[in-house]
Amino acid sequence: MTRPARHSPVPLACLALVVLVAGCVRDREAVQREWLGQWFALGDTLFFNATRGCAVGLYAVVTPDVKSALPVTRDVVQMQREIVARGAAALDWRGQAADAGLVAMANHHRETGMAMRRAGLEARACMDARSEGVFRHGLDDARTVLGWDAARRALILMLPGEGLLVVAMGEG
Repeated sequence: MTRPARHSPVPLACLALVVLVAGCVRDREAVQREWLGQWFALGDTLFFNATRGCAVGLYAVVTPDVKSALPVTRDVVQMQREIVARGAAALDWRGQAADAGLVAMANHHRETGMAMRRAGLEARACMDARSEGVFRHGLDDARTVLGWDAARRALILMLPGEGLLVVAMGEG
């Protein structure tokens, strides 16, 4: 009678660990590019980092336009309506910094506004110096288009003057 071969548990444990670690990142670059691509004409990835608690992507944009799949609004009341109806929206509030849009959203709909702010704050742990600089500049720039994807809990800043887009995701 022959005994069945015994397999070492080490390779199986290593495979389980790889699967577990891969499942611990907040987002993946290819996945992020795919869903952002429905709304923006993305160019090169300039920076991407994701951990369990955050994800940040910095991309060049080919054109400074937002595609029609993402509703672009002119005030936070309309933006909140679109977020409720479609799950995502952008705010192009001419003459106002994106940070003012975050404050206005927090004043209009506290839950959404605070979730947007939290995503930006938590994502700082994943930023490098360049992406953090673009993010900060985007908050201050009155030309920035501010976006929110409620399902992914992703804050999006598109800087048309610089041809850049940064997405910030916290723990979710």
